[in-house]
Amino acid sequence: MKACLAALAAIMAMAFPAHAQELDPLLDEAGVTGAILIQRVSDGREWSGGAERLDERFIPASTFKIPNSLILLQSGTVSGPQDALAWDGTGRAFAAWNQDQTFEEAFQRSTVWAYQHWTRQLGHDAMNAHIAPLGYGNGDIGDAPSADRFWLEGPLAISAREQIGFLSRLHAADLPFDADVIAAVIAMMEQASGENWMLRGKTGWRFGGEPDIGWYVGWLDHDDDTWLFALNIDMPDPAAQVRLRASIVEAALGLVSGWSR
Repeated sequence: MKACLAALAAIMAMAFPAHAQELDPLLDEAGVTGAILIQRVSDGREWSGGAERLDERFIPASTFKIPNSLILLQSGTVSGPQDALAWDGTGRAFAAWNQDQTFEEAFQRSTVWAYQHWTRQLGHDAMNAHIAPLGYGNGDIGDAPSADRFWLEGPLAISAREQIGFLSRLHAADLPFDADVIAAVIAMMEQASGENWMLRGKTGWRFGGEPDIGWYVGWLDHDDDTWLFALNIDMPDPAAQVRLRASIVEAALGLVSGWSR
């Protein structure tokens, strides 16, 4: 499927000038319902697909680990990327979760139980105070009993367009966090790199929905510019569709920026 998406992006790039491109064909080729928005930082130019749901809010799932990590570091709940948390011995669905975790590892592995532990340590009222000025989606973390689940089950929700707005402020270091905190989280977001490029991001998977929702948000630094991206897709068959998050985004980035791995 990744090869098919890349081939489609190449055909589209040859057939039409880049500034005319929209990204619906990539969603169609992947056979998914979703929304994707890419914004070029230098001039604000946008490309999109699934326009009817770009402003529709969904539970952020593990994409919330980006703002959550900023908050946990800023508050001192976690001291830094190498701060370690011992595994509690409970077996969970993913093998990578069933071991001790550093903060950085928990981010990269999307280790839910570790982030729940740190978020409970922070506390509901402190979390609410940090979330309020961020303009992050609806900003609603619910009441105290939901303090370790609000990004997994709601009521917190955010749209693809709002994800781009938050990422834009993060990229510009225009958020109410210390410079070293912002730098640490941006470093943890690294996904892959090569000559003249760096891909940073975070996936998310909203389990138990009707259907499940898959997210991928972040940005590509390529040559002398940056492309912010946010994707969400319905995943009625997650086992078959979970890997499409990255392949759709990478095909789209290749189309609009000329980048390839």
